[in-house]
Amino acid sequence: MKRPSIMILELLLCLSAIPAYSQQSTAQSEQGQDSRIPGGSKVFITPLENGYHIYLAAAIQKKQVPIIIVTDKSRADFELTAVTESEKAGWAKMLFLNSGASAEQASMQLVNIKTGTVVFGYNVNKSNSVRGKQSSSEACAKHLKEKMESGK
Repeated sequence: MKRPSIMILELLLCLSAIPAYSQQSTAQSEQGQDSRIPGGSKVFITPLENGYHIYLAAAIQKKQVPIIIVTDKSRADFELTAVTESEKAGWAKMLFLNSGASAEQASMQLVNIKTGTVVFGYNVNKSNSVRGKQSSSEACAKHLKEKMESGK
């Protein structure tokens, strides 16, 4: 049979582990909250030199992503940033394949402005894009909407 002092020490050790577990689970639930994008959230799209932010705004509306696009960053809950690259079809592709389709690459991320947490990131590579930037921006909007609908 164990001595009472050893049993008390074991009990204290068990009790001291409980706050650490609850702090860990609280941190995990807060992180889960940080990664959600609630419907009706206000999103600021950072302007890009090549105008891709306009394609993104149009695609978000076309795909009916349930967010509100704002032009003032101070009123936004999230900031959307993106980079894009286009490669026009070369003469050989146009001559031999009779195709003027461009190669489009785009990456975007959505950041919670209050917490600085990246809540969504997506990369698209369209090697034969007939509609150019429109195709890549619509793919980004479609996946953002899917993320929101999944609730994760």
